[in-house]
Amino acid sequence: MSTPSPGVAVVSGAGSGLGRAIAIALAGRGHALALVGRRPVPLHETLAAAGGRGLAVAADVRDPGALAAVAARVERDLGAVEVVVPAAGLTGVAPFLECPPAEFEAVIATNLLGAANLARAFLPALVARRRGTLVFLLSVAARRVFPSWSAYAASKWGLLGLVESLRAELAGSGLRVVAVTPGATASPLWDRVPGEWDRSRMIPAGAVADAVIWALGAGDGVAVEEIRLRPPAGDL
Repeated sequence: MSTPSPGVAVVSGAGSGLGRAIAIALAGRGHALALVGRRPVPLHETLAAAGGRGLAVAADVRDPGALAAVAARVERDLGAVEVVVPAAGLTGVAPFLECPPAEFEAVIATNLLGAANLARAFLPALVARRRGTLVFLLSVAARRVFPSWSAYAASKWGLLGLVESLRAELAGSGLRVVAVTPGATASPLWDRVPGEWDRSRMIPAGAVADAVIWALGAGDGVAVEEIRLRPPAGDL
């Protein structure tokens, strides 16, 4: 007797870093993938590394209209979506008064509004089917502040509020809202951060992907609301 397909998994920011690691892990769990990002070449590389089953669609998470079109295409070409992971992210590290307004706004638009846009595009179908999981990537910066990280912290504290609000609104709907909250994680995001950072002390991206897979595999008898991960030696 064949095992039923676990459905389609949508991952934004899947061209690199956490998004790529999570997409590959989801493919290993049996999901067809719908990968979303601004740069098509890295998306296709991720899809190939994950086994090639699914779609790679170039779209900016800051554009709600583009994501609505992506959602329609995914449902038409791949089928029912069961997992949505907004993993697109930016960081801008500078003292608040030295952070250009455009950079501050880009971080908020990607990390907070981009996650909201992706959820909004796919939620109606999930709600109609009364089945599915939203997995949001928070950060230690959603609960602890660090000097010069005001834009990133504002985006993640705002995302924490969105996660908690959605969980309350979707209670009893059959949907799950999960937050994975890692500390410093080794990824290309650090390429844009000034200073010297020892990535060997950071959480491997694969460990965060493992946490996502564990949350999805938890049975119906438990509500996994948040998984917090930290580097063994403490926050950097």
